[in-house]
Amino acid sequence: MYLSAIDRLSAAGFAQYEVSNFAQSGFRCRHNQTYWAGNEYFAFGPGAARYIGGVRSTNCRSIPRWLRSWQQGLPCLDDSEQLDAQDRAREFIMLALRTVDGLDRKSFWNRFGMPVETLAPDAVQRHLASGLLELTADHLRLTREGFLLADTVTVDFL
Repeated sequence: MYLSAIDRLSAAGFAQYEVSNFAQSGFRCRHNQTYWAGNEYFAFGPGAARYIGGVRSTNCRSIPRWLRSWQQGLPCLDDSEQLDAQDRAREFIMLALRTVDGLDRKSFWNRFGMPVETLAPDAVQRHLASGLLELTADHLRLTREGFLLADTVTVDFL
């Protein structure tokens, strides 16, 4: 059904740009693309999530508590997580592989100072051999068949 949906949406003028997202030209969701690019994002309001400087945190969900904190100029967080360099790199791989373009190898090198193949060599080789990933000079990305098992592939990089 998923492959049929890809074919039908493509025939109707929608381009796939992520595992579960399609859009007409010029109408990709910029909000979600921020996540998949591993870029920072801010949080405003109760329950909102942010990712800044390798720290992922969520504002408190209680509206009264959030309002009191805001009025006092204090943060109101329910949780916070500091990612180390390797966790940031692994998460970046997982997020980039969700996109049709896949992981830009040069960008990964520039951002993390290593080739993607050195971080998870077994996962790369196993999924290349199974036909779920393809490796070009510029990108590592899921194949059409790889999109069917995207979660299975990406979990091996975490």
